[in-house]
Amino acid sequence: MLAALAQGAAADPINAKNSFSFPATCDGQKVQLVVNGNGEFTPAHVVGSTAVFIPEAFNVTFEFTLPGEPTQSETDTSSKPNVHGDLVTCSFDVTQTFPEGGTVHLFGTVTGFFTPAS
Repeated sequence: MLAALAQGAAADPINAKNSFSFPATCDGQKVQLVVNGNGEFTPAHVVGSTAVFIPEAFNVTFEFTLPGEPTQSETDTSSKPNVHGDLVTCSFDVTQTFPEGGTVHLFGTVTGFFTPAS
């Protein structure tokens, strides 16, 4: 399904302020996603494409570790009330280390659909 997504011009918000880019595997297909915003169900742009991933449900764990401190962890699960569309499940596992030594680890799954629909 993802292979059929049209290749787009350089319209991805990868360099936008507060954007977050990360790799994901969606039903076996690897994609690079970019989220620009911090809402619970913020859509993600597919890098190199005009496609957008619309999240419908997720199970995400955030881990934050400061040097010499125990890891703090929080899991967030949520779902829209009427999940619909040609659903796919994307998984991701991203770790970011900061120059000050702190580490953020974000992993989980998101179920949703891609637009434009193929």
